Amino acid sequence: MLLLATAAGAMGFVFGKASLLMQGALAPGESTWFLSAQNMTPRFAIGVLLLVALHGAGVLRLTAREWTQGMFMAVCSFVGTMLQTDGLQCTTASVTAFVTQFYVVLIPLWAALAHRRLPGWPVFTAGLLVLVGVAVLAHLDWRTFRLGRGEAEILAAAVFFSLLVFGLTWDGWANNRPERAVAGMFAVEILLFAALAFALHRGPESLVAPLLSPVWFVLLAGVAVFSTTGPFIVMSRWQRFVGASEAGLIYSLAPVFSALSGLCLPDLLAGFCGIAYANETASLSLVTGGLLILAANALVQFRPAFS
Repeated sequence: MLLLATAAGAMGFVFGKASLLMQGALAPGESTWFLSAQNMTPRFAIGVLLLVALHGAGVLRLTAREWTQGMFMAVCSFVGTMLQTDGLQCTTASVTAFVTQFYVVLIPLWAALAHRRLPGWPVFTAGLLVLVGVAVLAHLDWRTFRLGRGEAEILAAAVFFSLLVFGLTWDGWANNRPERAVAGMFAVEILLFAALAFALHRGPESLVAPLLSPVWFVLLAGVAVFSTTGPFIVMSRWQRFVGASEAGLIYSLAPVFSALSGLCLPDLLAGFCGIAYANETASLSLVTGGLLILAANALVQFRPAFS
């Protein structure tokens, strides 16, 4: 189940990039931060509707502890998603997927801190491998040691995603009902994304123009159901039977699925959406940097400091 969720979520990078490109054409002149916030608001609204359809209206009745978990995850997801979505507009879907995997390396680090112990050498070695892999993917200027904006934002996003995944399996919230905690998380995120989009918009037409496009809305709804909400619902239900570290190993396959879909799907989406979106190529930097990051993930998972 986690593997299916990972594959579906990974393809969302390509579909999400297409929705952002189309959205930019429908709301010209708006900032990438506005586009990111507006893009996410209906995604999580659809997520709440999907949860209600699956579990009934009672899914919105949370205990105080479930609200605590939901709000913690909402803040982590909100900040991480904003950084990742803005970064996606500055780089490719495949690079975004690979760099995001830094969060897998960070999960054992949070576990070590929670147990008040130093993380083992695999965590430090894996972190170094990730940084080198990101440098290769981003074509780092070795004279200035400056990453591109997109890659830097996605690295920062990975920190918040690692906290989000760790929050799903933290012992203190083990008795919470996962579907209700996720419903609370989605509800809080709707408010955060909507408020930010409203605060950043330059013209009222930008708020409604994308929503009036059937093609954009169908594309966004597909991303919301199959690549955003659906995988997270599956993760919240099934990850507890696997454990954070083992789940992280499965999630590390996401960029492979994303890279493969990036080789063939953009051209198809360009024709459907009427945008300029070319297929990616399997460049040497993509393969080399991707393999370094996958090796880092494997190192952490096969020799974890904490399960």
